[in-house]
Amino acid sequence: MKNKYVPTIGALYINYIFQGIAAIIISQNMTVLEGRWQASLSQITLVISAIGFGRVLSVNLAGFLSDYLGRRKTVILGVLSYIIFYLGLTFSNSYILAFIFAIFAGIGNSFLDTSTYPVVVEAFEDHNNNSALSVLNKAFISVGQFILPLVTSYIFRNHLYFGWTFIASAVFLIVNIFFLAKLPFPKLFGNSEKLSEEQLSEDTKLLWVQSNFAIEGVCLLIFSLVSVSLFNIFIIWIPTFAETVVGIAKTDSLMFVSLYSICSFTSVFITSAVVKRGLNVVNFMIFCTTITALAITGMVIHPKLVTVVIATVVIGVFAAGGIWQLGLATLLDFFPQRRGLVTSYYSLATSLSVMGAPFLTGVVAEKSIELVFVLVAVLALLGSIVLTIVSFRYQKVFHSETNIIDIH
Repeated sequence: MKNKYVPTIGALYINYIFQGIAAIIISQNMTVLEGRWQASLSQITLVISAIGFGRVLSVNLAGFLSDYLGRRKTVILGVLSYIIFYLGLTFSNSYILAFIFAIFAGIGNSFLDTSTYPVVVEAFEDHNNNSALSVLNKAFISVGQFILPLVTSYIFRNHLYFGWTFIASAVFLIVNIFFLAKLPFPKLFGNSEKLSEEQLSEDTKLLWVQSNFAIEGVCLLIFSLVSVSLFNIFIIWIPTFAETVVGIAKTDSLMFVSLYSICSFTSVFITSAVVKRGLNVVNFMIFCTTITALAITGMVIHPKLVTVVIATVVIGVFAAGGIWQLGLATLLDFFPQRRGLVTSYYSLATSLSVMGAPFLTGVVAEKSIELVFVLVAVLALLGSIVLTIVSFRYQKVFHSETNIIDIH
């Protein structure tokens, strides 16, 4: 029987195209906005950081309102926040005003996430359907990040008004609000998922004793910050690196973000298939961060078109293809008794990255764009180090001779 909520899910995921666009639209128009806002490079990246600041400010409130007001109203609030972001940036004449409007993108991010994911769970009881639809979230973000550089490049080549991409995004979201207002939403679930300590399984109680948040918990929080920083920093600065270091034309340099998005889109499904085959998840994550460090190092040492292409493909496939989600799944394996709490910690680490990385790298980029990518390589190496610690702990907790636990 056809699920009546399929059109609703479709409308919800359309929003993520524009969430993906929002993440890169300022960096794609950086040169224009520097002149329009009379701002330095670091001030432009401060505006980008405001997106993460908005998410940190609103994520807890958004979760509460999602349960209190219902999913439909919360989704619409999220979409309205993005509309304010797009239109506000279009007509801002200073970076301070733009900073204020950019906060609304972070608010929109929080409201969409805290309402869309629960709707998927409430609309589709089958776990396999939930997993497949969760993958689509990343896929739709990648679609937006593939389309925008193509459109922006066309606008620059033809000397058109830069604001058309901002205005068009707002118009599409306004249209989508009308669909979201009419389409059916599932009823809210109750609090039946809350378990008392007495209800926890023996395996879960054993994990409670064996796991150590000060070791594997902290390491995975560091990984959360690192993994998001890798691709966020890359997509912000790779056009500038390609233009200033390699000598590629500005309109062509934007295409590297589209290439990244294609690789990211396909990698989501590849990663899912590989993990389902029973590959050691933590070792796979170590491989991903290590090859990322090598690719970025090669690009910095030998800055040529071919090394930039290789680094872009590697970042898209291995750094943005779902390893953040694998890190969260691993964290929940270690701490199943406090899933809500540890998930909020993991997401907070991500938000801190989204808030801090653009501004910090903007300051670094004013001195040397190469140093930005040295930082990316160091972060990838740090990711490999903390994941190696997690791997040792995973073997000890789940597979030691005295503590064999079936987490599946």
